[in-house]
Amino acid sequence: MAVVNKLFGLALMYLLFVLSCVCSEDVCVKKTPCMCVFPNGTGVDLTPVSGSSFYTAVYFVHKNKDTANAEYTFFTYYFHPCSNLLTNRTNLPDDTCDMPLSLYRVFSVMKLDTTSKDNATYKLSQTTCNYLGKSEMMLFKEDGKALIYENLPSNTTVQLSCAQGVDQLHVTSVDEPNNIILTFYSSQACLKQIEPEGSGRSFGSTLLIIFFSFVIFYLVLGVCTKKFLMGATGLEVIPNLGFWTDLPHLVRDGWAFAINGFKLPSRGVGSPAASDPNSYDSI
Repeated sequence: MAVVNKLFGLALMYLLFVLSCVCSEDVCVKKTPCMCVFPNGTGVDLTPVSGSSFYTAVYFVHKNKDTANAEYTFFTYYFHPCSNLLTNRTNLPDDTCDMPLSLYRVFSVMKLDTTSKDNATYKLSQTTCNYLGKSEMMLFKEDGKALIYENLPSNTTVQLSCAQGVDQLHVTSVDEPNNIILTFYSSQACLKQIEPEGSGRSFGSTLLIIFFSFVIFYLVLGVCTKKFLMGATGLEVIPNLGFWTDLPHLVRDGWAFAINGFKLPSRGVGSPAASDPNSYDSI
């Protein structure tokens, strides 16, 4: 009985898994680092904005204002969709940008030069380049509205905003250092038809998947019941064996009936069925 319960549980889990996959919401599947496509053929394609230079966005903080320790901290983000580009950075000791990247950040600190006469001059005191992501490690969000660059334990999200005009990168949120959010405004971020309509899974395919999932569930449950509860062996473990044996003949008769214009075949004179009071024609 314990074996039956385990097998039944596995069959039920399989059925639920298949149904959840079939009935789940559409997901924008990554085809290339530039493109993701929904089952209906629509999607996002950033290929036209993949040029030869980075898109940049700057965020800065002014610390210790109106004091001798005043300084500006600049965070400059560089983003290139679709592929990695060389950063053209001098490889400083703390840099992690010594490779082609799709997303990186330059951290700069400018401190007040107290030796200047007007006390309004700032000098660069520190600059560091930080690796944020490569195109091959990028993931599309399920709704196709963002790119996620994972750099565990942190990640950077580039939201895709459908907008007309000049393509621009903006800093949206740096409140959580391990979850930076940028926004890329572009007309190429708009949803468009990429593949022919209907190239995805059709409604009929979905019904067939559900149907065969139920058939498999029915067979597994029936075999377990007949084998472990009823002691059946061999072909007898198949539930409703008589029906499955007759199924090919039933299908053949059904086709013949349909081809014949949904009319019963004519019976010969004096046939045993004609004189049988229990035959279909007599009734």
